[in-house]
Amino acid sequence: MSIRKRKRADGSTVYDVVVYMGFTRDGRRDRKSVTVKTKAAAEMEQAKLMARRDAMRNRSGRMRLADYIGEVYWPAAASLAASSKDTYEKEIRLRIVPVLGNMDVRDIDRAAIQRMVDSAGTEAVGKKAVGVLKTILNEAVADGMIATNPACARFAYPPKGRKRDNGLVLATFGEIFGLLGIVRERASESVQRIAYTGLLQGLRPEERYALDWGDLDMERKEIGVHGAYVTASRTHGGNQLKATKTPRGDRVVPMHPAFAEWLEGEERRDGAFILGAGGGRISPSTARHRWDAFLRDNPDAPCITVENMRHSFATAYLHAGGSIEALSRLLGHASIQTTVNRYYRPSTDSLRDDLFADL
Repeated sequence: MSIRKRKRADGSTVYDVVVYMGFTRDGRRDRKSVTVKTKAAAEMEQAKLMARRDAMRNRSGRMRLADYIGEVYWPAAASLAASSKDTYEKEIRLRIVPVLGNMDVRDIDRAAIQRMVDSAGTEAVGKKAVGVLKTILNEAVADGMIATNPACARFAYPPKGRKRDNGLVLATFGEIFGLLGIVRERASESVQRIAYTGLLQGLRPEERYALDWGDLDMERKEIGVHGAYVTASRTHGGNQLKATKTPRGDRVVPMHPAFAEWLEGEERRDGAFILGAGGGRISPSTARHRWDAFLRDNPDAPCITVENMRHSFATAYLHAGGSIEALSRLLGHASIQTTVNRYYRPSTDSLRDDLFADL
């Protein structure tokens, strides 16, 4: 192992790190090298490579997946968001390690991953496990342990299973205003704000919980959507305020006229727009519990879930004649294709009009 300083043709200085890790499957010495710009970075890379080599010692350059995750991958994943760590830990513990943990990383193939998929209860669960495994094995590719990522293959997934919500969507703004009338008359302040920001502005649940009063510009009648407040376990610091789901999710959207009118009567404060217990920012779980309690206490209200408020807004917007392009920007989708796939459901009448438009 060594760290060697050298100059490039352009005059810049770099440091080459070389560490012998063990032996490849065909018996050749496994030599890893990294080139970095500073000595401090070189020493860090050398330490990482030595730790990985020590973890694989007496294994002829091979390593169990469980060992790779625990000793190499997980320490390097410290920068993951708290909510992502929760998801990864769960998938690793419940699905990946029980089926693949004792296999050498280089022996994991499509058939082995299919066994893991078969152990999942539903398509969604299987796809999530494969997604996490793909991320882990991408690191193994980068580390030179495997040449290609077998988790990138196609797999036969279990049935879709039961949806988490009831699928109910309000199709028009008339239906939305009917529900908001009940909300405004009977619901608490926080429940009203959950409903108005979802049904009239189409914000994602986590975007609603991240809103501050400073994001609401009454003079310009605009809302700045700049963050997401997501669920995370106490192990990783609790609920977390982070960036929006996609870069296009960080956006400014116009207030719906009915939203602006309702907001005029609200007392402005500092801090979070929707408050939870103790006067702090509402947690995602508290928001769902409060909305569910409102629905239980008001059986005449449509049973729209917190998540489907956004879908209701999108459906009503299109039925009111809004364009799919504008809707995509309002929702903060990364691609207009996402909007088309999830929300565009033309009626028979509109299809008929398009078909006979030139006749």
